[in-house]
Formats: sequence, structure tokens, C-alpha cells
Amino acid sequence: MGDLMIEGHYKASVPLNNMLDTSSTAGSDSRKSRRTRKKNRWQPYTVPPRRTFSGLAKSGGLQPSCTSEEWPSDSSGRLETLADKGITTLPDELIIKILSNLDIKDISVCRRVNRSWQELVDTNHLQELSFGRRLHFQRISQTVKNYQSFARAWLTGFSNRGKKLAKQLDNFLGNKHFPEILFFNIAKVLTKTQLLICHNVCTVRHPDSVHINPIFSPDGNHLVTASDNETAEIWELAAGQLQHKATIRHHNWLINISFSPDGSHLVTDSDKKTAEIWGLSAGHWQHKATIPHSVRLAGFSFSPDGSRLVTACYNGTAKIWELVTEQWQHKATIEPSNWVNNVSFSPDGTHVVTISNYHTRIWEIAAGQWREKATSQHSGWVKCVSFSPNGSHLVIVATSNDHMVTSNDHTAEIWGLVAGQWQHKATICNAEWVRGISFSPDGSHLVIAFDFDTAKIWGVVAGQWQEQATIPLYGSISNASFSPDGSHLVTANLDTAIIWGVVGGQWKEKATLRHSNRVRSASFSPDGIHVLTLSGDDITKIWLLAGC
Repeated sequence: MGDLMIEGHYKASVPLNNMLDTSSTAGSDSRKSRRTRKKNRWQPYTVPPRRTFSGLAKSGGLQPSCTSEEWPSDSSGRLETLADKGITTLPDELIIKILSNLDIKDISVCRRVNRSWQELVDTNHLQELSFGRRLHFQRISQTVKNYQSFARAWLTGFSNRGKKLAKQLDNFLGNKHFPEILFFNIAKVLTKTQLLICHNVCTVRHPDSVHINPIFSPDGNHLVTASDNETAEIWELAAGQLQHKATIRHHNWLINISFSPDGSHLVTDSDKKTAEIWGLSAGHWQHKATIPHSVRLAGFSFSPDGSRLVTACYNGTAKIWELVTEQWQHKATIEPSNWVNNVSFSPDGTHVVTISNYHTRIWEIAAGQWREKATSQHSGWVKCVSFSPNGSHLVIVATSNDHMVTSNDHTAEIWGLVAGQWQHKATICNAEWVRGISFSPDGSHLVIAFDFDTAKIWGVVAGQWQEQATIPLYGSISNASFSPDGSHLVTANLDTAIIWGVVGGQWKEKATLRHSNRVRSASFSPDGIHVLTLSGDDITKIWLLAGC
């Protein structure tokens, strides 16, 4: 998709399209340094006869970005150092192991060391696998089926670039890493598309008021909507079409809804002191369990592997439940000694965070016991808390209920996990009301949506969180969030949802999605090619991204 400035091992941020486009020269050096290196440049390692590009093509590998005649003879100083140390003479198996543990942009750089390394990267899909690992990719079910029934037709109609990609992807249908290959290459296509067209492909009109934002399942196959008629509707997105699958009925209005990480379970809370769990069996959604509580629930969260569930109650407790032989059993109770407003598992499942009025507490499991690890106290009411996708950072938004209070009552604190200890890393103070906050998929960036006129992007530079961009908007903002690969951003404000991407080093508007009423929420689907919006007139729409 577009360009996301991602901080890695280098001090300078690197745009996503540079990470994906390996035809560009590695490094960014001055003309003088390039002239100097031209005199003493290292000649690329010669490909052994047993390894040829024609053989790679026959084996189904992606075509190289340049032919042997076009291969650049120049390289950056970093790559010359690699050659001097003899790394290129290591056995292929060891080189693959080394490269497979690098970040995607570092693999892209190493790919240019010589043709042999290019072949190893392409044949073993190291860039695609790194891309999936960076996004904490969970294998999406029925990926090949969905590609054949929908994604391929979408690609061929997207652009000439999409048609070429579809022909390449056809060669990988039997590859066990096909999901990573598919999403990595779709990201490349969208990255190079400067303008997007969004087609409204599905519309859901609700009979009653909607107070819960619709959400996609993590595998992207299902969508759940809920309204004040005490029901939740489950839809399946198949071949680009939305099909109704089930209606979940309660005896009271729904408060919270959440999918399990693999998308096979759904938990609902209907203000009846119970959490209801629903499961997908043989293509049908069925009631699986009722988890009782003594008081009304404040929130819940699945663990990353879906085997545990943490629930928070307004009596000041959080309970851990575990799935044992298809039964949900109570395993532990966390007592923050205060009113609990919400609760969440960390991405690695080793931490739980609880929100209690003016306090945020982080709990860690050790020897089977949950112990308090850190506490953050705030002058304002804690509104929301969110872990970064890699679990290394936590952002805490505290705000007053009064829009007229001073900036000290509107803060976002960033905490980081350093040597096993949670430490305060930065405080972002603003006079404006914070409406939403979201990490980029790799955790290196953060977008904050303010109540009026702006969304700001913060990133890690040399270990420090700094403001890197401001996106100007008009009117009140409902939310802002990154696309699954972090290259695009969608904002919801007034009667529009706007998709932003980096063009020429600046965040630019790439598409506008319009409603006839205020847009209350906007988010990307897990595959990144759909956008889900909800408007104030209780209409949910799914949009398909296309190039122009």
C-alpha cells in the first residue's frame, strides 16, 4: 500500500515502498561518495552455474527485478563491508537462516548484494515471510479459495500492474506460504498506486439505532453488526459479497462484541451480568458457553491464542477464564482494588492491563500467578489503553469530561518494556480532546485523532518518540487508524472517510468515501483491500479499493 515511514535499525526512517521496491539503489549517499566508491567498487559475486535465473523462473520463483545485463555494478558502503568480511561465501543454508531473521527493509538491502542472494531471497520468499512476521500475520483461512473466487478478478481489474501480479500469483497457489506471498504483493501494488477509487460493494441498513461499531473478524471472513433491537448480525464476506449467516438474540441491548484471534469465536455482553460465547462449527454459528458474573461487565479480551479470556466487572475485579476440554473454566482473579472500566491482554499473552478510573495497572503472569508489574496514575480519567502490536509499548489516553479544562488534563502517555520492566517513555500533552489512538502494525508509529481538525502521527526516531506529521481535517474527527500493512491511514470526520497515503514524502489524500450522514467509524479489513464505515443514520458500508 502507500508509504509508511518505519523506524528500524537505521536512524533514518524508511518509506514502505523503498522496502518493497528492491530495484532502487541501496542506501542514500551523496554524489561525491558515489563517485569515490565508483573507483574502488566491489564487483558482485558471480552466480555459480548450478543457479540460473531461467531455472528460478521454471521453479515458480518471482522474476528478478533486473536482468544480468541490468544488474547494477555499484552498491552502498554497507554492502561492500559485507563482501569484505566474506559473508557472501557462506553456505546457502546459513545465509538463508541469517536473512530470515532480518526486517523486511534489511532483506531488501541484502537482496542487492549479488544475484546469488537475490535468488535465495526470492526462491525462499524471505521478503514475504518477513512482511507477514512484522504484521504478526495469522494465517487467514481459505486464502487460496478466496483468491480464486475474488482477489484474482479484483487484481486483473485493478490495473495493468495488478494483471501482471495475478499471473505471478497463479504460480504460487500450492505454496504453503501463499497467504504471505499474496498480501505482500498486494501491498506492493497499492504502494505504487497514487490515487485510489473506492467502490461501495455492500450496504447494511439497520432497523434500530447502532451503538457498537461493526468489526471484521481477524481472518477477514466475517463481519458483525449490532443494533438496539437486542440482536447482533453475523455476515460472511465471500467473493466480495456480504451474505447473512446468523442472528444472535439477547434479552437486553448489547454493550460489547469481540472476535477471538482466529475468528472462530465471538463473545458478546448484553448487560445481563454474563458473557456469551459463540462458535463457528461446520459453517454455522452456535452458542457455546455462558460465563456468569455477579455484576455487570465492563469489558473483555481474548488472549492471542484464543485459549483464555479476561473479563472485567464494575465490582473492581478482572477474571481470567481458560478453555479446557471445550469448557470455559475460571482460573484466576485480578483485584486492582478499584472500579475496573476495561481490560485487555497484551499481544504475547503474558500481560494484562486494567483501567480503573485514574489508574492503569499492568499485570504479568509468573509461576501461574498474575502479579502487578507497573502502575500509572493520571490527573484525568483514563479513557483508553492500547498495546502496540508487538507488545513492547503501551499508550494510555487520559482526559477530562470537560472540554474547557487545561492541556494537563488531555494527555497520551507512552510506556515501553525495557529489560523486563515497564518504563514511562514519553508524554504527549494537547489542549484538544483525544478521540482515538492507534498503533501502526509494526508498533513504530502512532496516530492520534483529536476532536477538532487534526490527526497527528508520532514515530520512534533514535529511540525517542517524536511528532512526524500532521494531517489537517475539517470538523470533528471520529477516529483514525492504520491499514494492516501500515502504509495507509483512514480518518472519519463529518460525512466522509478519507484514505491517506505518503506521496512524494508527504501524507496526501488518496480517496474520499462519502455518506449522507456523519461517519462515526472507519477501519480497514484484515486484507487491506476493503474499508468498513458506519454513519450516523445507522448504515454500514463496505468499500473496495481500486486503482486508477
